Amino acid sequence: MNTVMRSAPCIFSARRESPAGILSLCFLAGLLACFIPVGAGSCRDGDGDGDAKAAAKDGGKKKHKGKPNRLAKEKSPYLQQHAYNPVDWYPWGEEAFAKARMTGKPIFLSIGYSTCHWCHVMERESFEDEEIAAYLNEHFVAVKVDREERPDVDRVYMDAVQAMRQRGGWPLSAWLTPAGKPFFGGTYFPPEQFKKLLERIVEVWKGQRALLDEQAGKLTEHLVQQADKFQAQAAISPTLTTGVFSYLDQAHDDQYGGFSGPPRYAPKFPRTSNLDFLLNYSIRIPSKRSETMVYTTLDRMIAGGIRDHLAGGFHRYSTDRHWLLPHFEKMLYDNALISRTLIGAYKRSGNDRYLRVAREALDYVITRLRDKDGGFYSAEDADTEGVEGLTYVWTRKEILDVLGEKPGELFCEFYGVKAGGNFKEERPDPGSPEHANILHLPFDDWGAALAGKRELSLDALYSQVAVSRGKLLKVRDKRAQPFLDSKVLVEWNGLAISALAQAYQVSEDARYLEAAQAAAGFISSRMVRDGALYRRYKDGDVGIRAFLEDYAFLVDGLLDLYESDFDRRWLELALELGRQMVGAFWDEKKGAFFSTASHHEKLILRRKEFYDGALPSGNSLALLDMLRLQELTADKAFEEPVKVFKGLAAGLVEKFPHMHPQLSCALEFILFDPLEIVVCGPLDDPRTRAMLKEIRGRFLPAKVVVHSASAKAAASLSSLVPLVEAKMPIGGKPTAFVCRRRVCKLPARDLVTLRRQLDEMVAAKKASGESK
Repeated sequence: MNTVMRSAPCIFSARRESPAGILSLCFLAGLLACFIPVGAGSCRDGDGDGDAKAAAKDGGKKKHKGKPNRLAKEKSPYLQQHAYNPVDWYPWGEEAFAKARMTGKPIFLSIGYSTCHWCHVMERESFEDEEIAAYLNEHFVAVKVDREERPDVDRVYMDAVQAMRQRGGWPLSAWLTPAGKPFFGGTYFPPEQFKKLLERIVEVWKGQRALLDEQAGKLTEHLVQQADKFQAQAAISPTLTTGVFSYLDQAHDDQYGGFSGPPRYAPKFPRTSNLDFLLNYSIRIPSKRSETMVYTTLDRMIAGGIRDHLAGGFHRYSTDRHWLLPHFEKMLYDNALISRTLIGAYKRSGNDRYLRVAREALDYVITRLRDKDGGFYSAEDADTEGVEGLTYVWTRKEILDVLGEKPGELFCEFYGVKAGGNFKEERPDPGSPEHANILHLPFDDWGAALAGKRELSLDALYSQVAVSRGKLLKVRDKRAQPFLDSKVLVEWNGLAISALAQAYQVSEDARYLEAAQAAAGFISSRMVRDGALYRRYKDGDVGIRAFLEDYAFLVDGLLDLYESDFDRRWLELALELGRQMVGAFWDEKKGAFFSTASHHEKLILRRKEFYDGALPSGNSLALLDMLRLQELTADKAFEEPVKVFKGLAAGLVEKFPHMHPQLSCALEFILFDPLEIVVCGPLDDPRTRAMLKEIRGRFLPAKVVVHSASAKAAASLSSLVPLVEAKMPIGGKPTAFVCRRRVCKLPARDLVTLRRQLDEMVAAKKASGESK
């Protein structure tokens, strides 16, 4: 078939088994599949390459034309972007489905998000086209969904599209019966193809509706059957996670890092759960190979164009093997997750560079994404004035004009800036800026090589480049800026709280602790109503009851925050939310957590998510949350879920190791036998703080840490944290208790003893010999 071939800045590959030979792959293929745009662009979480075709959005500041539609009343920035389309959009809800039932029209469902490049493209080409809009309005009930607000809707219909097409992405385009059952779907469609597809769907709907209803019913039944297919129990053994290591070992690009295999080795995503697993694995099973894969990947990312070398932080992903050409979108969750991984790598390696880059990313989050009341915004767009990356790229002349010839030449050499540019070279597209450069370091130790070449000390070189970076950033900040999605999501804020808390623990920079405390306070005061947690905050409006990921990610962040300031309110809140999570989301019949609670809207499928992709799955973090809460509080609410879930997690990792690196981290927590560490002594005593610094400076992911200032404080805390019972400073000196399974070593009253005991505890769980 002939189709418009466009590379895509952002899709993920099918990750679940699909029904070969059924549904659109047989019946619907004959009717509609000639319109599937194989290779067409869409925004993704998994694989694809980049393109800078002009997008629809002018920095998020679109000129309004005509009358607003129903989306004008919505809070979602993505829905508001479509509020002046001539398409008669409905938000997801009963009004749309009632209209479809009353008129007998099929539903056209379009799902995307505010910073999605290809969502903008399809809007400009199709949804702002009067002819296409009129046809949609006449023959369909058109529904828009923000996938970041309603991940439940997105996942159900993404499953359906993947079952039909083997891959998915955004904008997600699906056609449903008035009952909400899908019968056809795809992602981005070029306008001419989209028009023909709409006409063909109308023809089939009118002529063979009964058959479409039957096929939609079969697809829905298939999705329901698939939902629990992968749940099976297995035993936990010391070699359980070896399959995850083996997969990553084979998939790793040894030259440039990352885990996209041959022949293209691209695109590359910062799937941090891969790196986190390798760091965890290297503690229990000594493995130079594990660490090498982590450091190679991080070093290449740090050097590449995926990193914002001026303002800090990381873009969404790289479209090439070398991490040079990014998709320029900047997400809160990416920067939180990458920062956590960098901090882990710093602890494991002692390389200060990882901590410095993590701090730069978190400084970006605090500076650019923080709401005045403490919450964190979601993302900055990839596009500015319809061109992807326009804000971030530089011509050589622009740099020399700002910095002057001598410092400008040094800066250009340091960051690989060429007169002809490298952007268009990597992305030969009419929309790409001429002579533009993406700042990057030509190779990892480029600074040392350039310092020698220029006969400068390394400190002098870095100092001069830092001054130049500051000047260029001031100029860049005066340019047109990407659209900022200012909604606050609990899920992603939980990750930010965790990253900031961990940054404080290793840096002792109070800014990070204060930012984490403020975000946690914002959520607890603004996003909890009548004891119920809500997912989204925007312009003073709180909406959408929280999903599993909101609970799991927030509890994770609260536990890290508790281990940073030892304020018991964070642990109490984490415990309460953990109990709510089990009560609302746990599957009593088959185990594991549903993504939605019993009080959520009933969709065609109540599903569970186990796949660790761009973000860890809610189930992966929920298991780790319960393990940590159980260690800290011994609360009975988690006993049975943990017992059941351990076996399910083992079964998933055993059967599908490549899909579950974060779930494998939870299993590593179990296999290591977590340490229980109690530090007793006033926090204003330098000796107490020195003990905490020693503990926090080590990469010990399988542990819980509690502090008690005195015997009186321990007695008060013991009802919440039984670990501290009868533990107190001995002889007036700060004292640490290092335990495993509630069996403790002799009290450690000095750093030498504490270090020795920690070393012994780690050594006791190391496997003999090294893996590869």
